[in-house]
Amino acid sequence: MLKIKLKKIILKIEVVLVIALFCFSSINAKKINRDAYNTNIEEDMPQNGEYYAVIIGVERFMGIEDLPEDKLDDGAISMYNLFANSKNWKEENIKILLNENATKENIKDSIVNWLDERETENDFVVYYFAGHSLKMPILKRNLGHTYSFPYNITDFEYSEDKITDNELASWLDELESNHQTLILDTCYSGKMTSLRQKNRVMLTAGGKHFFCGVDESDALGSNIFTFFLLQGFKGLADINNDGWVTSEEAFHYAKIPTIISSVWEEFPFIQEWNNQTIIWFFQVPAMYDQYLGSMKLVEYQYY
Repeated sequence: MLKIKLKKIILKIEVVLVIALFCFSSINAKKINRDAYNTNIEEDMPQNGEYYAVIIGVERFMGIEDLPEDKLDDGAISMYNLFANSKNWKEENIKILLNENATKENIKDSIVNWLDERETENDFVVYYFAGHSLKMPILKRNLGHTYSFPYNITDFEYSEDKITDNELASWLDELESNHQTLILDTCYSGKMTSLRQKNRVMLTAGGKHFFCGVDESDALGSNIFTFFLLQGFKGLADINNDGWVTSEEAFHYAKIPTIISSVWEEFPFIQEWNNQTIIWFFQVPAMYDQYLGSMKLVEYQYY
């Protein structure tokens, strides 16, 4: 029995190392190309605007009971605390909605009223969502590619009480800001194609081309992607040592550790869910960057 367990552990480590080496070589190639592109433009965009954020964490739902305990609201709280304690952020410019407060109506109001009344074209805006999302049924694909769950739902099937990526895009279109970052720590976030727009960096915990479950970790005390983004924002991702962490730097820092941690959590990628045996792939974060330059997001401070 001990030999069998040791073999499983060794196999698990070997899988993690192979994936890490593959991802490392892939991300380095992409990053070199992006750095070459950035040398032809002004890298340091003007920082004369205010910073605003709407942060949402939903792991409990009004009409659904007996769900496993998640770490999604913990990740949202950690993101709020990080921004609130950063040099370039003001606590009054950050709105956080957790669980019972994160209804569809409140989420929409936070964007089209609270945020839109404050931000201008020169301001920097972050929309962060940690929760659950599913693919839109094929026959409803004209309404969007995915739908996410606010608090006030009664089931997981698509209905108008969910938030489609088309709906979220229409709310964000109300904003004037030319400096927007969307951080989506949810399954199928890479398929939210309606959100890929000019002047926006979109960081997604799940990839586009296949289902990869977005994981939480008891050991990390957070959703995995958020945990490593937070580490990066605290200064570890500051590659050029200018005292700022950009959205792009944070993503490049977080991607590989997120993949490795997800592989470790999910191996051998078979789970029981809803009385069914399913294949649950490790998560592969993705970035969709249509912002000219680098999105300076956190001016961190040394401790």
